[in-house]
Amino acid sequence: LAGAIGRSGPGDVEIREDREFTDLPPDRAIFLLGWENRFLPALRGAIAGYDAVIGEREVRLEGSSVARDGHAFVIAARHPANAQLTLSWAALDDPAAAAGLGRKLPHYHKYSYLAFEGAEPANVAKGRWPATGSPLTLPIGTGDTAPPAGAMARLPKRQALATLPPRFSRERMLADVGTLAGPTLGGRGFGTAGLEQAAEHIVAAFAAAGLTPAGDKPGSWFQAFGARGGNPPREAVVRNVVGVIPGTDRDLQKDLLVIGAHYDHLGEGDPGSLPANRGRVHPGADDNASGVAVLLELARTLARGERPARTVVFVAFAGEEAGRLGSLHFVAQNSFAPARTLAMVNFDTIGRLEGRRILALGGASAPEWVHILLGAGYLAGAETAMAAEELDASDDATFRRAGIPAVQLFGGPSTDYHRPTDTVEKIDGAGLEKVAALAAEVVGYLAGREARLSAAAAGPSTAPGPGAGGGAGERKVSLGVVPDFAFAGPGVRLEGVVPGSPAETAGLRAGDLLLAIDGRTLTGLRELSALLKSLPPGKVGLKYLRDGREATVEALLTSR
Repeated sequence: LAGAIGRSGPGDVEIREDREFTDLPPDRAIFLLGWENRFLPALRGAIAGYDAVIGEREVRLEGSSVARDGHAFVIAARHPANAQLTLSWAALDDPAAAAGLGRKLPHYHKYSYLAFEGAEPANVAKGRWPATGSPLTLPIGTGDTAPPAGAMARLPKRQALATLPPRFSRERMLADVGTLAGPTLGGRGFGTAGLEQAAEHIVAAFAAAGLTPAGDKPGSWFQAFGARGGNPPREAVVRNVVGVIPGTDRDLQKDLLVIGAHYDHLGEGDPGSLPANRGRVHPGADDNASGVAVLLELARTLARGERPARTVVFVAFAGEEAGRLGSLHFVAQNSFAPARTLAMVNFDTIGRLEGRRILALGGASAPEWVHILLGAGYLAGAETAMAAEELDASDDATFRRAGIPAVQLFGGPSTDYHRPTDTVEKIDGAGLEKVAALAAEVVGYLAGREARLSAAAAGPSTAPGPGAGGGAGERKVSLGVVPDFAFAGPGVRLEGVVPGSPAETAGLRAGDLLLAIDGRTLTGLRELSALLKSLPPGKVGLKYLRDGREATVEALLTSR
């Protein structure tokens, strides 16, 4: 048997008598033979951490007992003196089994223990020891220490063995957010000096990145246009900031890939803010200094690397909060005609990711979006989810209405939306890095894609989403629910409620499924938006589902 074992393995094998050694050699793997081997206690100790016992008359192997009589055993464990080596043991009750066992052992190399019966011998038990002493495993207790059924073991957090250097600068993006949402810009309201300062900051970043100006005039970064907005309403000239990276492919460079984010906000209380907050600065750190920060970082990174095959247009829109005025003006320009545009990717309100999935709004504008975002998310290590409904959310909606496939990357709603509390210190820097990484994969793919996307039919959407500009049909009342945009309905699942809001006062909370308001069924976000536009202040009945049980509560809608 010893000879057969020696011939089945690589390297030099010595066959020695146990009496020749005082201790087991620590520098080589050891295979013990026989029930009377003097080193068998060492093997017993090596398997003590497993559900196994080598007794005098039987061997217990993970809950099963096999009698010594009529059986052969082979057991492997860690060498007591060197965990990188093995200590194994083979013992026969019938010497006639030696030839067959030596012939069969090479075919059972992956097992930790084996039991055979008879002279042939026939295998009657086999198994592999569980991993022990490894940071990748955690034992689950038994008896009084057993966890509830279905509970998962939790491993302690460990640092990765190696990490790649960050491709995007969290510090630089947070610095951009700090500048745009800082006190000197006063909330970047419509037609204000703070909005103009924000535009100049973006120009400086585009120029430093190496983009080419693509405004109204040669060498200009600006698309200037007159518009009406603000509170009180006034006429003003506002400006989109436009820069491009020219494509290198003669055929593809005529098509444009537009990457955008709006840089305006509500100033000291433009339309879209709550009346109670008028006169207070709305910093707009999440909405949408965060989106501009990712836009600038992506421009820096893409311009420094290998130039894309397709021309990429970076645009910071003005007037989004006043009804998407900047993107409407941009799409109307002959130099950026919809027929030339392959797709548009918009960043809006992506600064409060905080471990959540990155939402994509507008995914139905082309069937390829879901696959593009899944693939990009896999490469970037960022989990994505498609919004359940097409929402009139931000500047990407302008492109969809022009027949251009367009999506908005969105970090999820927060209770600080359009409030003075949307401040810089709440921005998630790690989340910005994740959105930038996802966006880079999406842009890299689209910039080199030869085929156009299969654009869905253009048409208006009816439900405003996060970042939607003001205008006709604004809600007059506030309920204070924060919806889960990825929930497909029916009903509206709540991701949270605004502190002090009618929803919180009525007892609603995150996880509730809002089913109806005043007896009118909610199939999704569209119905919720339309219903809140139609209701006056006053009491309403809310039907919701919590923990599988329906309940009804009364809420007092307050004026916005």
